[in-house]
Amino acid sequence: MLSEGAVSPLVYVLLLAGGVGLGLPMGPMVVGAGALYGGVTGLVVVVIAQGAGLTINWHVCRHWCRDWIRQRFQSRRRWQWMLTFSNTCLPWPTLVLLRLALLPMTLVNAMCALSATRWRPYAFTSLAMLLRFAVLVQVGALGVEAATGHLNRVSFAMTVIAAASTVALAWLSGLQLRRLMTQSTS
Repeated sequence: MLSEGAVSPLVYVLLLAGGVGLGLPMGPMVVGAGALYGGVTGLVVVVIAQGAGLTINWHVCRHWCRDWIRQRFQSRRRWQWMLTFSNTCLPWPTLVLLRLALLPMTLVNAMCALSATRWRPYAFTSLAMLLRFAVLVQVGALGVEAATGHLNRVSFAMTVIAAASTVALAWLSGLQLRRLMTQSTS
């Protein structure tokens, strides 16, 4: 998939990690990794970059932006529910559900950084996002295959099944997370 003039994987990792670290929405770059490097290499690039970026983002949110994030959540009625996690050590099932729910990762990262949750459980439960990354990377790779006229039907079917499974799992996780939140507030 890598063509002449394409960005090297190392540069792509640095750009993606920097964007994730700053809390920018980087979904298009995850799909782009699949388009540039194919499914397997693209996934490796994304996993390395996301791991580094989430580490950066955790420390930025936890150590430098904590008060600013708390003020933003307090000033927006829609986000005030996230303050219920402040100074609470989130159990690993809740962290996994937050990772699987269809919530913006920037908000989830900020919420986890506001909590008393330690780094290791946060990092370990972030592995739950591998399926989401794999689907996005595969979509990028399939896009290139379709554009060049070399679309593999088996690969396409597997991507559709994986995407539907990811959406269903995220939706069910969101429902479970909502139940957990209503139980903790009552």
